[in-house]
Amino acid sequence: MVIAEDVRKTYSSSDGRSHLALAGVTAEIDRGNVLVIFGPSGSGKSTFLRTLNALETIDSGRIVVDGVSLTDPKADLNKLRAEVGMVFQLFNLFQHRTALDNVMLPQMVVRRRPRAEALRRSHELLEKVGIGDRASHYPSQLSGGQQQRVAIARALAMDPKVMLFDEPTSALDPETVKGILDLMKVLACEGMTMAVVTHEMGFAREIADRMLFMENGLIVEEGTPQQIFDAPRQERTKAFLEQIL
Repeated sequence: MVIAEDVRKTYSSSDGRSHLALAGVTAEIDRGNVLVIFGPSGSGKSTFLRTLNALETIDSGRIVVDGVSLTDPKADLNKLRAEVGMVFQLFNLFQHRTALDNVMLPQMVVRRRPRAEALRRSHELLEKVGIGDRASHYPSQLSGGQQQRVAIARALAMDPKVMLFDEPTSALDPETVKGILDLMKVLACEGMTMAVVTHEMGFAREIADRMLFMENGLIVEEGTPQQIFDAPRQERTKAFLEQIL
């Protein structure tokens, strides 16, 4: 479903210095699989995730999503982004719109769905993520976990081929984290192709098909959860896991 080959990305700072965020990342996500990406802060995890739906442009390399090349000048990136759902750390909801509107509007604007169809689908998804009774609430009236559920429903409403999760539980209190992870497990069990940046290693061990450990813009180690947790090949991977487990 997703192919990334030798992806490189450099940022320029205000003082003229450059920072190599991605130093040649190559990875694949098979259809229906879950890829978990983890590593220390500043390792390039979120940058890599954002390149997979062209929220970050790349300097060189190749990214292909379901047969469509993101680097092809003829590629319709807006259409592609509609196929790749994104759930952010800080929800990114429209604060002046209700939960229902947040889920409805992208369907009507991007997918051009009739209002009645978008309304029906939105109610279905709010029920699916466990907040059907909060449809008329504004984000300020919702807890962090409830806002994240709205964000997940909004992404699902676009019927994406791939879902990207950028540390979706890092801004939530510990009691709320489990509910969001359980919801993500349901999506995985339903066959959703997913890439998840997270430090929730229990979730990763249970649900990931493959894991990537990143540092300094590079993939240090890649493998199955069993291999990564039980027999890491790289000392750096082993040392990082010892710190967070």
